[in-house]
Parts: sequence; structure tokens; C-alpha cells
Amino acid sequence: MKRWIVREIIEVGRYLFEAGVVEYYSGNLSIRYKERIYITRSGSPLPFLKPQDVIEIKEGKPIFGKPSSEFVVHKRVYEKTNHKAVAHAHPPTIVKLAFALKESFYIPRDNEAKLLLGKVPILKVEKPSASLELAEAVANALKEFPCAIVYSHGVFCAAQRLKLAVGLITALEFSAKVF
Repeated sequence: MKRWIVREIIEVGRYLFEAGVVEYYSGNLSIRYKERIYITRSGSPLPFLKPQDVIEIKEGKPIFGKPSSEFVVHKRVYEKTNHKAVAHAHPPTIVKLAFALKESFYIPRDNEAKLLLGKVPILKVEKPSASLELAEAVANALKEFPCAIVYSHGVFCAAQRLKLAVGLITALEFSAKVF
């Protein structure tokens, strides 16, 4: 397993918790590298990840361990986009704001988030957790936008580096607080 990938996932998991966008057991992270996906284990606490909490999944090979229940979403994003990293969190302010918005997009009002995020689709799906429906909706959104808000659930952001995807999540949460 690539040590730099494991180190980055561990570092970013702690950061997401400290930033207040995940609670102890929520959220998941992945990096695609060559024909492999490295993803957090199901139920692993992001603030205290250990190397064994990162599962390496080789394309076309059996899966050893229990990856995050949102693996189906991460995998579909990688199949449909050129992104190399996906981060999923449950930022409380943006989740709450999505309940209040009637639009299908969140458009940041603060200049920094406008420049960084543009507009962010709010996806309403019947099964908003670990479903093929969710995977398809998120993957389609992340082809065009850097982030997607899943109504009543959380946020998925994708980028070329995991730290960039996580930065998008915290920028989105900060923007929602300003809103």
C-alpha cells in the first residue's frame, strides 16, 4: 500500500473532524491511484484513523475488508470523471441550509466561495445514502461541478488531490455560515 496515500487520508480525516464538518464516525475519503482505490474502512473514526483503516481496492479483484458504505458513490465518480480524490462529509450548516433553500442549487454569496465553487447542485434522491441512485446522481454532478450537496445527508467534493477536495468542503461550510 502506498504510504503517502495512507498518510494523506489520515491527516485529512483529522482535519475534517477538527473543522467541524464530520462527527466521530461520519464521512469517508478516497484516493484513486492507477488501477486502485484507497478508501476509508466502514465505521472508522475520521479523527483517529490508523493505517489499517484505509482499504486498498484493486480493479477487478476481490475486496478484502469492509470499505465505507459510500464506496459505491466513490467508485462511480471515478468511473465517470477524471478526479483523483473524493471526500464526503456532513457539514451541519450546509445540510441545514439545504433544507431551507427551495432552489436546486446553492449559490454562495461570499466572494471567495463564488470564485472557488461557482454554484453547487443540491441533489434530492429517494435513497440519499449508499445507493446506486445516489452514486449516479453524485457522479453526474461532479462531472460538471466540484461539489454536490445531497439533501438531508451531506456533501461530496472531488478534485485532483484529496486536500483540495477537503478544502472545497470547508469553503462550502464557511460560505453557508456566512449565508
